[in-house]
Amino acid sequence: MESTKYENMSSSDQSRGLPQPPLELSFDESRTVVDLPKPPEVSVGDVSLRRAIEDRRSVREYSDAPLTLGELSWLLWCTQGVREVAGRNATLRNVPSAGARHAFETYILVNRVGGLKPGIYRFLAMDHKLVEVEIG
Repeated sequence: MESTKYENMSSSDQSRGLPQPPLELSFDESRTVVDLPKPPEVSVGDVSLRRAIEDRRSVREYSDAPLTLGELSWLLWCTQGVREVAGRNATLRNVPSAGARHAFETYILVNRVGGLKPGIYRFLAMDHKLVEVEIG
């Protein structure tokens, strides 16, 4: 338990002056890029926080109905969407990251999403788009 105390923690890369990772890794531009509906264009309805928490349940059987491209777009924006690029070459997102470094990329396996071929896609958070990684 002592190792998790503040005084025993090592300094961060940022405090040591190490360069931050790029805001987004490059990708093969010969790959197909898919435009996603922009978050303000997606209708999700209003649910109070209380109702969302009280109604939350684990699901073991899933619907055969595909997600819409709008639903996937909203889910990606809620989990990794960029709200703003800050002046110091950092992104402000819907999820926290120490020093706003967000040193990760989001990949999704698509099985049933309307308008998308099944396969692996990478979320391009800066432009709110998908790029095909492997189809089929």
